[in-house]
Amino acid sequence: MTKTIATLLFIFSSSLCYCQTTDTSKVKRGSFDTYDELRKKQTNAGVGKLTYLDSTFNFQVEIPDWLNLKETGTVYAFGGTLPAIDGIENAILIKVFDKGKFPTLLDFKGFIVEDLIFGQSPKWSASHKFMGKKELGKYNDIGDSYKVYLMRDNLLYHCEYVLVETKSAFLWIDYTSTQETFDKNFAKFLEFMSGFKVTNF
Repeated sequence: MTKTIATLLFIFSSSLCYCQTTDTSKVKRGSFDTYDELRKKQTNAGVGKLTYLDSTFNFQVEIPDWLNLKETGTVYAFGGTLPAIDGIENAILIKVFDKGKFPTLLDFKGFIVEDLIFGQSPKWSASHKFMGKKELGKYNDIGDSYKVYLMRDNLLYHCEYVLVETKSAFLWIDYTSTQETFDKNFAKFLEFMSGFKVTNF
């Protein structure tokens, strides 16, 4: 009886070994020097979707094909421009701030938008003048959102900000446009935001 049970267990475990399949994905690594080179590699490899993953500041975002990625020269800013409308390119930028610079999310929101004074320059830019804001509430449980109006070089800019806290940073997601192009490109901003999420590395 013991031999029969041992034989059955051996046969059963052997069949399990032969029936298992691997569930691994192939990882391809490469490098690129510019975002233009990255887009060419994406096209040549037939890659349908790119995702920017920032494990230091704990966020990721799917990169729409229409976003013209721009070199920022810093790890503290990521983004690009939208397709031009009447020669005007709007921009979406994710700006990163170390948590050590602000004691709380409330302090961060104060610095970016809450404490701004009409007609005066924000602390983050001497070349802009604050012309007003509208609080829009929570944006899809990601962070607080605002419509902000800024003057620069006699041009009034319409912006939408989403302020986000991750476990390692504060993020300022900034959609900047002219008055004429804000509504025309707003759907693209919503598409960009639909691919954004906070991560937990």
